[in-house]
Amino acid sequence: MREFNPDPNFVAWGPFIPAWYKNQAVTVVDITIASVVFGLTILAAFLALYLAYGQSKASRSPLRSTYVWLIWLELLASFLMGIECYLHLLKLIRPSFAFYFTILFWWCIQVQLLLQIIINRIRVIVPDRRRSKHIMIGTAVIVTAINISVFNIWIPARLQTNHTYIRVNEIWDRIEKVVYLIIDAALNWYFLKTVKENLINNGLQKYNKLLIFNQRIIVVSLLMDVMIIAAMSIPNSFVYIQFHPLAYIIKLNIEMVMANLIKRIAVSKSRRMGNASIIEEFASSSNKSSSANTGPGTHVRRSSYIELSAKMFSGKHKDSTSNSKGGGGGRAISFAPTGTQIKKTEEITVRSEPNPEFLKGDEDAVGLAVSEREIANKSLDDVTESAESMKSVERQRREDSDDEAVLVSGKSKYGWGRSRD
Repeated sequence: MREFNPDPNFVAWGPFIPAWYKNQAVTVVDITIASVVFGLTILAAFLALYLAYGQSKASRSPLRSTYVWLIWLELLASFLMGIECYLHLLKLIRPSFAFYFTILFWWCIQVQLLLQIIINRIRVIVPDRRRSKHIMIGTAVIVTAINISVFNIWIPARLQTNHTYIRVNEIWDRIEKVVYLIIDAALNWYFLKTVKENLINNGLQKYNKLLIFNQRIIVVSLLMDVMIIAAMSIPNSFVYIQFHPLAYIIKLNIEMVMANLIKRIAVSKSRRMGNASIIEEFASSSNKSSSANTGPGTHVRRSSYIELSAKMFSGKHKDSTSNSKGGGGGRAISFAPTGTQIKKTEEITVRSEPNPEFLKGDEDAVGLAVSEREIANKSLDDVTESAESMKSVERQRREDSDDEAVLVSGKSKYGWGRSRD
């Protein structure tokens, strides 16, 4: 086959180059294949650049985000590897130890970071932080060991140190690619298993979309590894290396699309069942005594209004009633939730004094009950935020009937609010 751009000055240089070193021939077919692959790599890189920029911009603190650093370094390493290898095929970069070392360095970063990006996706879903940390460290250790072995085999083989290195490299290069394929498949399988067991089986059916999408996209991701293994049959090893940046940038795009999908699902609003405005909240279960001498400014901060109404308890509360009549102090009664009501573990303290108006019709009535009522469409938290809110509640309270007094004390004779004649 016709050689591409014959150049007698295109020779190896630098240390560790043996005297018998011979350049690998680059044909026109090799350049054609490499050009097509490099063009696809650029297109994939532009898409990755767009996605990476969008995710970085959406991050609250991109410089502190491990994920943002991972995707940008992965993109940079893959692109630099692709352009350096392509320039070598164009005979613009001569072979040398520095050239082989940098190519292998970019490749190591590619593999390490991409697997860590996959693990980062798993750590978002896995509830056991210790297990996810073990997966991260274990994967990094295995990949690092493989990288060290490749440094010790691939570079001597490229430098043509001896035939043994060349032969061992041909075998080991295929083995380590299969190992990476297995690790990639295992991590994605574990992700699918975790989503199904921890999310979907526990009722989060909205993650079905994530599971189905990942089942399909994982096939494309694994096919990129298969493409790299198949490209090893190309006679020129640097044409085969040109497939690495393309495969890993496509895999990076897949991971970023997956991250966007996870984010959209995670922040999607769950459907509200029933009418949340009628959910009743109750006081704590503790029956602690409250002082009757509490100052007139006493009020309680709650997420909803608690009102008092008369004649809500029967004679079984006589003891509480007698204590209340004494004026020396009262007991805070705990109201157990019934039905679909919610019992909140909150402690409330109220000022309890007898109200003759409440006790006229029934001497056994304690005159205290807790119910929830929406007044002026405001919560008690809103009322207690400022003096203006308090004034608004006071005006509303004055317009209420005698048997409805808001649990925000004002200056009145009995402490529960002013009674009207």
